[in-house]
Amino acid sequence: MILLNYEGLTGRVITPCDPEYALARQEWNKAIDTFPRAIVYCRNAQDVANAICWSRKHCIPLRVRSGAHHYEGYSSGTGTLVIDTSLMNHIKVDTCQNTVTVEAGTRLKDLYQTLSACGYAFAGGTCPTVGISGLVLGGGIGLSTRYLGLTADNLIEATMIDANGNQLTVNQNCNRDLFWALRGAGGGNFGVVVSYQFKIEAVKKITLIQLRWENKPARLAFLEVWQEWLKGLDRRISGFGGIYKKSAYLNSFFYGTPAEAKEILAPFLSIPGLTLRTIECVDFIDAVNIIGARYERSAFQSPGGFVFRDFSREELEKFIQIMDQAPSDTTSRLAVYSLGGAVRDIPETGTAFFYRSANYIMAVSSEWQNKSAAPAHQAWVAEGFKYLKTLTCGSYVNFPYNRLKDYQEAYFGEYVEILQYIKRKYDPENIFCFPQSIKPAESVRNDLKSFPFEAE
Repeated sequence: MILLNYEGLTGRVITPCDPEYALARQEWNKAIDTFPRAIVYCRNAQDVANAICWSRKHCIPLRVRSGAHHYEGYSSGTGTLVIDTSLMNHIKVDTCQNTVTVEAGTRLKDLYQTLSACGYAFAGGTCPTVGISGLVLGGGIGLSTRYLGLTADNLIEATMIDANGNQLTVNQNCNRDLFWALRGAGGGNFGVVVSYQFKIEAVKKITLIQLRWENKPARLAFLEVWQEWLKGLDRRISGFGGIYKKSAYLNSFFYGTPAEAKEILAPFLSIPGLTLRTIECVDFIDAVNIIGARYERSAFQSPGGFVFRDFSREELEKFIQIMDQAPSDTTSRLAVYSLGGAVRDIPETGTAFFYRSANYIMAVSSEWQNKSAAPAHQAWVAEGFKYLKTLTCGSYVNFPYNRLKDYQEAYFGEYVEILQYIKRKYDPENIFCFPQSIKPAESVRNDLKSFPFEAE
């Protein structure tokens, strides 16, 4: 490795010579094993700007990391400079305006706790250690999505450091095209976002729902009920569920009473073999902590596509056959994540989240602890996703998959050309580049009449 002069980098710089390096280079996904040239823990926007300028001066490629949860590890990389914003985690709640301003490295558990103490809920995800940046910039789904919208739908303003180290204010009136792009396609593509302002909802208590079936027949029944249940569903309820090799499950948040929830859940409650039935009113923070407690670090893959139609019984039975071949009874699953409701309140062209009208997301997921088990799990995921891809549209960018060939089209659909233009405008030299990043357009495009935002 060429010796580098790290002068010009500010913040906390970790190199392979430092004892902290082995821990600092780790990603949440244990399958990721990269060796950056350096990791700079930025404390403020100036540290970020300095890191960008340093990387350009020394021709060292960049990666941008907040929570280190990128499924394929693109927030790191061997031989790269990793800009880590996890030390930038200040949270400011404005109870007069019902907004919260958060720095880029804020973890969901800290945001939830701070907001709950002030009487607010938040349209975030379920894993407590996820960083806000990766979540919102890819759209952001969770157990409040149908009621509060995508995380990106609640974004009011962002502050971004561009490829030249300049600080940009990004909102509906300033850098409007970039604001459109950041809400669904912003992860690491255009610059380093250092702070966000969100609208928030005053909520104290919600109904927490946890249902489990420990029998194989429940799997097909669950999938059949799920796709019917979503039709005309009360927007106050969102659900994450799925099937394992021998079981099925459903986790939900309902912004209403347990009595109402039981009526809404009647089709699920009628599935035989229910072994866990939790339908109780709890504080919002208790609900997110209970759901978040199940997450633990592992090696995994979990690609998913968007579902727009009902599956036939034959197609559902094929999913059961796929699950019967799963390498694990407990860590291999077919997962479903509800959309609809508030997600459809935003016009389809309102943000870069292309698959807004989908009914739900379905993902093939498998986790493993031992490296020797990886080939079997990865092969099963690949085979399952091969079938899933024939029935779904696109792929969710926050569930990235390194085997996608036309990844830009899979993640961003018909918005690829628009995003490439915006990429060229804000990052013409492709400084923010990673294995599945947006590529800049080959030429400047001045005619924006067909674009979903007005030219500035």
